[in-house]
Amino acid sequence: MVDDRRIGERVAVGAMQLTWEPVVNDDTGATSGESQQALLMDVSVTGAGLFAPSDPIANVGDLFIICFNEARAVVDVRRFSRTDDTDLHYYGVQFVAMERSFEREVFAVIARCP
Repeated sequence: MVDDRRIGERVAVGAMQLTWEPVVNDDTGATSGESQQALLMDVSVTGAGLFAPSDPIANVGDLFIICFNEARAVVDVRRFSRTDDTDLHYYGVQFVAMERSFEREVFAVIARCP
């Protein structure tokens, strides 16, 4: 079972559009070059929940790069679940690394939410 302890509480942000792209598992740490649209649904200082395409499927432990307002972060897939829409899965991700601009975006989004 995946540990569900969080440093910060997740806040719902509605459906904010972002992109997500798998990191290729090789020595360069390159991405696949296949960025897809995803929807950010909730966020905390340590992770997020998002809807993303089910193809290709992301497995627990896979790394992705997400981009929001031209700011990027690397995330680790911690869990996923199927949805009523066979083209989408809900992913719970943990931030591994983020650009300072992404960190500022996260804090700005959290600050706007009640």
